[in-house]
Parts: sequence; structure tokens; C-alpha cells
Amino acid sequence: MKPLKQIGNFKLYRQKPNTLSKGYLYIGYVNVDVKNVDKKRLVRIYLPSDYEFDNPNKRFPVMYMMDAKNLFDEYTSYVGEWHVDETIENRIKEKKKSFIVVGIDSAKKDLDRMEEMTPSSSHITYHKKTTILGYAQILADYMFNELKPLIDDLLFTLKDKENTAIGGSSMGGLFSFYCGMKFKEKIGFSLCFSPGFLVYQKQFFKKELKKYNFNKDDYGRFYFFVGGQEFEHRFIELTFFTFNYLTHKGFDNYQIKLVYDSNLKHHESSWAKYYPDGVSYWLDEYVY
Repeated sequence: MKPLKQIGNFKLYRQKPNTLSKGYLYIGYVNVDVKNVDKKRLVRIYLPSDYEFDNPNKRFPVMYMMDAKNLFDEYTSYVGEWHVDETIENRIKEKKKSFIVVGIDSAKKDLDRMEEMTPSSSHITYHKKTTILGYAQILADYMFNELKPLIDDLLFTLKDKENTAIGGSSMGGLFSFYCGMKFKEKIGFSLCFSPGFLVYQKQFFKKELKKYNFNKDDYGRFYFFVGGQEFEHRFIELTFFTFNYLTHKGFDNYQIKLVYDSNLKHHESSWAKYYPDGVSYWLDEYVY
């Protein structure tokens, strides 16, 4: 069956030129009410080439991802792409499990992006402007109480926890970690690349972690990546701190993984390099 021209309010993307693989990209706008910031937000959905539009018996895991314009297409990215579509199509060639990616565009302004992806209130000065952080709960509630049910209704998805993931980098990495902790009953895997823990001081961040009543078996799994050439050392310090904290709480090799590459910087090219490994940790290394 040929791909549908439209699924719900999401239309098949046909813009040229593009760097897309042979899967199917759908785009559509949703309304996200985070402090009246960029309410109208573009969502980009990548369906793998083995998605069958007339076969509801064949269902797919779903990874929700942040900063969607940088995921699939060099022409929509402003700094380079993650090559998420190539990763999925390579998995199909290798006879591995494919999956759907639902990417949501971030707020256009850096300060707005920081506000909507930070979980706890704190003042921060960025480029001589001061803002109040801490609106991640609103965005997270929308994604997993409204967007996820919509996607599950429109597409042939596997709805359970183990087949639901969240991923992002920098502030999106922080947000993915937060979602994995907050929605532990819905999210089985969190991909946290160069997570922006540095927006908080170490003691503040440690205090926030202590708010969670840890029974490790209640939580999903986490994959952390950080590069040795991050633009601030605190990216490295606080990623290792978080990894060690969770390890101390009983998270083992099945539940948590940290990859450190001393040669890589805070950039899409770094995250693209380790995205296949993160996906493999989610879908290949452990059978549910």
C-alpha cells in the first residue's frame, strides 16, 4: 500500500531538496501552552520504510524526541542533523527492530527553550537576560498526556512502557532525564545526550534528585552520553554525578549506561555518532 497523503492532521512531507531516507516523514502543527511561548509547534513524525499502512497487526516502538528540526534533514537543521532516519533504515537493512520517531520542535528563542525544558524553578542569566526556569512539567504533561495518546490513536504503535522512549540533547537531554523520572510508569527508556544539568548548581541538583523515592525497579532505563570537549566542564561533571548517584541507588548495567568520548564536542555530529548505540541499548541489548 502506498503511503497515505495525510494521517489525522499530519501531512506527508514532500518538500525538496531534502536529505531524507526512504521512510515517510509527516508534519503537522499542535498547540502547546507553555507560558504562551510558541503555542503553535511543529511535530515531525518519521515512519520507517517497513511501516505498513494497511496492517494494524504490525506495530512499532516509539521514541519521542526534542529539537525535531535537527533530527532528520540537513535542510531543516540550523547546525547539522542527527541522521535519525538513516539510523532507522540501517537497522532495517541489518534485520533489527525498527521504530517510529515523533519529534517536536523546540521554542524558537534560546531562553524560551531553557524555560520549557527545565524541571525546577531557578533564576538564570543568559546573554545578559534573566529568566525563570522550571516549566518542563507543562511540556511533559502535554507530551505524555495529550500527544502520546494522539499518536497511539493515529499510528500502529506499541503503547506499553518498554516500547516508549524519550530522547534529546543538551536542554533536551535534561528534559529527557526529567521525563524518565516523572513518567516512570509510561517511559521505558530515556536517551540523555550531553544533558544540560549545568543550569543548576551541583547542590541544588542533588537536592532535586533526593526528592524522588527511589525504588529502581519502578523506573525505566537511561542512556547518557557526554563528550570531553563540551563547552563547559560541568556538562561532564554533572553527567557523571547523576550516573554515579543512580548507580549508588541500585541501577545496574541493564538499567543505566554512560558513554564518554574525550574527542567529541557539544554538537549534533557527536550525538549522531552515538545515536545508533543508544538505540541499540534500548532495543537490542536486552529482550523484554
